[in-house]
Amino acid sequence: MLPKLHAAFGAAALLIIATFWTATITTIVIGDKYLIAMTKIGIAWGLLALIPMLILTGFSGSRLGQNMRGGLIGAKQKRMKFIAFNGLIFLVPSALILLPLAMQGQGGALYWTIQTLELLAGAANITLLGLNMRDGLRLSRRRVLTA
Repeated sequence: MLPKLHAAFGAAALLIIATFWTATITTIVIGDKYLIAMTKIGIAWGLLALIPMLILTGFSGSRLGQNMRGGLIGAKQKRMKFIAFNGLIFLVPSALILLPLAMQGQGGALYWTIQTLELLAGAANITLLGLNMRDGLRLSRRRVLTA
């Protein structure tokens, strides 16, 4: 049961981050300040779903891998540390700083610098979560083959 929950938590987190990233890019391309502000509001509220999914993913993954070391587990653990750091240091603060700037219709150098940083950090987390999902699928196949 725990492996399925872990997979669901991880998939939900990846989907939420990918949705944030895609919505941001889409609204930037459209260029409507109102739509950009509404997207930033949605992202801020979406953090209330994302953060628990990431915590549950990390906790369940830690439980699943508690007796395993190195290899795919080690790679997943290293990535999760970077994902958590990236989220806490760059993504959450960026989302919360960009929200009031977008609500005020500001699009100056500060806004675009933070927005660029957020998009780069988001792309990194999407990539790393995708790699973790790939490795998780490999590990689950091994469990099935050895069972």
